[in-house]
Amino acid sequence: MGGGEVPRGFPVPNPTISYWQFPPHPIANHRTTPSLPTTTTFDYIIIGSGVSGAAAAYKLLHRDPTLSILMLEARTAASAASGRNGGHCRAGRWLNFKEYADAFGEDEAIIMEHLEEQNVLDIANFVQEHDVQCDFQDVETSDTIYTEETWAELLERSVWHGQKARDHLGLPNVVGAVTYPAHTQNPYLLVCRMLELSLEKGLNMQTNTVALTVHPLPERHEGTAKWEVQTERGTVRGKQVVLATNAYTNVLHRGIADTGFLNPGRSQVTALRPENDLSGHPAQGKSFGIDRGAGDYLVIRAPGLRGAGDIVYGGGRAISPTREMGIMDDSTINPKIEKCLKQSGPEVFGRETWGEKSVEVRDWSGITCYTPDTLPLVGEVPSENGLWASVGMNGHGMAMAMAFRSAEALVTMMTTGKEPDWFPKAFRIERAWNKPKMDVPPEGASLGPVAVPR
Repeated sequence: MGGGEVPRGFPVPNPTISYWQFPPHPIANHRTTPSLPTTTTFDYIIIGSGVSGAAAAYKLLHRDPTLSILMLEARTAASAASGRNGGHCRAGRWLNFKEYADAFGEDEAIIMEHLEEQNVLDIANFVQEHDVQCDFQDVETSDTIYTEETWAELLERSVWHGQKARDHLGLPNVVGAVTYPAHTQNPYLLVCRMLELSLEKGLNMQTNTVALTVHPLPERHEGTAKWEVQTERGTVRGKQVVLATNAYTNVLHRGIADTGFLNPGRSQVTALRPENDLSGHPAQGKSFGIDRGAGDYLVIRAPGLRGAGDIVYGGGRAISPTREMGIMDDSTINPKIEKCLKQSGPEVFGRETWGEKSVEVRDWSGITCYTPDTLPLVGEVPSENGLWASVGMNGHGMAMAMAFRSAEALVTMMTTGKEPDWFPKAFRIERAWNKPKMDVPPEGASLGPVAVPR
């Protein structure tokens, strides 16, 4: 931002480079037009190029290719949490079903579970339909349990218990595990392909362009601009604005910030390569949610992929006194969490299996956004005609695939004025101005699978 210090709340320059972002995608620094189109009134201005913004643009243009859409991205394309997670695509929020049923009713909890399952299926179908080259793999994923107390709570839903779990997964210390079909992927390449498809349909994307303010224009005549977005490169106007800004939403909208409902935090991941070759190990071709009290998770890169055999291991936030909440600097990492993550891989697999040393591939962080009830805010901002948002993904926009389906709901609302029947009422944005029915601390929240609320 002009080369000076970045004000609190905006994306910082020069963030850590994630495992997935190397090498950078050809559209990383894309600007459709050399100058910011300040004389055009766009049908939609989308702020943010992560999975929420990319999916909204794709779905809008898929419905109506004649729409004019401008996308503003503060840094490079897909440079925030969507390009920084653990590489999961799995429906793992079933672990929270009881809490959601108690808070919102069983029918609503079932709707939320169905949304997530459909979400994963939608992404898989998108990848297949468009032949997206994003290392998309069908895998068996596992929620692995390390404490008898937690296992007792889940036992009626379990699949693998005791020694059978240890043998099936090759992890020596697990008490039990629940396994089910899922996927792994390079999330950065997936989102960049969504953006490419929209660019082919006429999207104007402006990277490295920080949106500074969003405010309504005083004159609101039908067919004319209703919203103005000021950037450091100029001011643009649109009929409608979509906030796909997740952790950076508060700085752009005072009303949302004043609710205190969106709480940013920093999450962290490491990529390691064991000293020993894990080819043939039972865990090969699987992904894991690791219930060891820190919201850990891991993915093993499959044979044939770049970095085959690498372990992408994330979590560790519970060892931070602040749980990394309120931190919005992803240009650095927490060294204590770094140490924890690098020790956890050998501990989970067992030193004999892992070997005495690790090859350290990459460490990175990302800024995620949490809500008191662990659910996103989706819809039109109350009393702000034409201002929409799909934010607060709780670290699970990609891993648990909430964002893609939430974007579908948002596009339906924007184009028809109605919520789809399958949209959970618990996701409605107006609840941020009301007292939530749940209040779950984000101790296990991360750039990966959800933890069971405590």
